[in-house]
Amino acid sequence: MVSPFVHRIAAVFFYLFAGSFFVSYLLLRNNLLFPWSQWWLRVADVPLALVAVLYGGSSLYRSIKRHEGTSWPLLILIGTPLLALFTFIVALNFWNALGLPQGPAI
Repeated sequence: MVSPFVHRIAAVFFYLFAGSFFVSYLLLRNNLLFPWSQWWLRVADVPLALVAVLYGGSSLYRSIKRHEGTSWPLLILIGTPLLALFTFIVALNFWNALGLPQGPAI
């Protein structure tokens, strides 16, 4: 199920997104390219979370799986918490747009 191709593509995109976040944060802290670096930090957080979940999940699955073929129980055991984590990250990102309750400001 989790092919080496998917694992490699997720790794490439994870390192590209994570590196771009690092560079964008440095640019933002030094007031260079302010609107673009701020925009990138706001827009690309969900794609970064998606590729991080794909890369981390595929790495864990490939390191634990002992035999050839697909291990569906292992895939479900690893995929369920990662899907819940990604759903939580998306909900936090779109909290205001979803109309979820707001707490008092600290």
